[in-house]
Amino acid sequence: MKNLIMSLCLALMTTVSYAKVETLYIETIEVENFDSQSAIEGDAGEVIAIAKEIVALGEQVYTLVQKGKPSNTTSFTPINIVPKDPISKEIVDPLDMENCSFPVQKKFATKMMTGGVEVVRFEYMVLYTYNCSYNGTGKYIQNAIVQPVSVKTGYGWDFNASMKLQGITNHGTKAQPVVGAILTIKYSMNSWRTAFERNDTVHISGNGGLKIFSN
Repeated sequence: MKNLIMSLCLALMTTVSYAKVETLYIETIEVENFDSQSAIEGDAGEVIAIAKEIVALGEQVYTLVQKGKPSNTTSFTPINIVPKDPISKEIVDPLDMENCSFPVQKKFATKMMTGGVEVVRFEYMVLYTYNCSYNGTGKYIQNAIVQPVSVKTGYGWDFNASMKLQGITNHGTKAQPVVGAILTIKYSMNSWRTAFERNDTVHISGNGGLKIFSN
């Protein structure tokens, strides 16, 4: 009996040592009947990034998912990237921006497979408006936010995720700025056999483009 117990423990240790994630990837999902208005309410927030004459307002970091349950992000301030007034040097109020596009909403899913089985599936929405101008110049971003939609985890798996504004940049000129925002989504996935962390980078541009890079 003692030998049997030792054999089982050795087998368990070996399984834990070699447990690994086989695949982890993102897929784009067609958006259907999603109301983005609840995700873009709130005030302008605080200054969270500055790149010369470009300023990002909002909330630097917020939780998307905690212990497998989506967080309610409607209480968080979306990210607004605005200029400084060229004369007064004051930060422009987001409500003074003009010609903004209609809200863009794109849905994605991150899936983790191990042993040929999907153990984590996290669906989220990226929302933003673009092409905002000030006094007829620039292409700025407003109301950018990542909103969790759903989380599914296999038995024994725990999942956490958060979003952070990593930085802002100008893809245009000083006279005609085309802003870019880099958002980082950090995942933490754990089970009794393995632990895994990952960062996805979302890039949004003032001309409406969106790209996701994974590592």
